[in-house]
Amino acid sequence: MAKVSLEELMEKTGNIYEAVAIMAKRSRQVNDIQKKLIDQERDTMPIVDIRDSEDFEDVEIDREALNREYTKLPKPTTVSIFEMRDGKIEYRYKEEEA
Repeated sequence: MAKVSLEELMEKTGNIYEAVAIMAKRSRQVNDIQKKLIDQERDTMPIVDIRDSEDFEDVEIDREALNREYTKLPKPTTVSIFEMRDGKIEYRYKEEEA
């Protein structure tokens, strides 16, 4: 993974604390998007109920479910850091009311 320096991030806003606040908000947005994707993927999976059997030794393990490939998503903080470095995040400040 490529490294990102603090100086690169400070160039975008002029203040590292503002850059961190902007990236934190973007990370939450990315996390919400990824959560929706995971929920959609989970809704399409078949549900296997093993509660019918009281004796767990009789329960057969669903090997296909264990080997199922899940979608690997990048961490939201990593996404927001690289978006900030590449100038892909647009931000603006709230205007103060008089």
